[in-house]
Amino acid sequence: MAAALGYRPVPHGGTSAMQARLCFHLQADSYDTDSLIKVLEQLAGFYAGQKVVLLWDGRSAHWSYKMRAHLDQQRDWLTVERLPAYAPELNPAEYLWATSRMSS
Repeated sequence: MAAALGYRPVPHGGTSAMQARLCFHLQADSYDTDSLIKVLEQLAGFYAGQKVVLLWDGRSAHWSYKMRAHLDQQRDWLTVERLPAYAPELNPAEYLWATSRMSS
């Protein structure tokens, strides 16, 4: 499973609350650069017209030459930030994985 958690401010009584959206993609095989590019293409459609900041860990498929070339072509809507080498506490999707493991 590949997952993305999206947050955006929503006006609420003079303040802004955060609204979360979960986008996910399921496939039987493990993800590689080509399959992750397809996931990003679906994400682009889901967030059409919006700016997105994607936080990614150091998985090799996230930073391959082909992926970096693809990301360079997405700069009008997508900014990618790399997480530190081992910092699962900074990756909101890790909390999702931890919850799903606890319930299985």
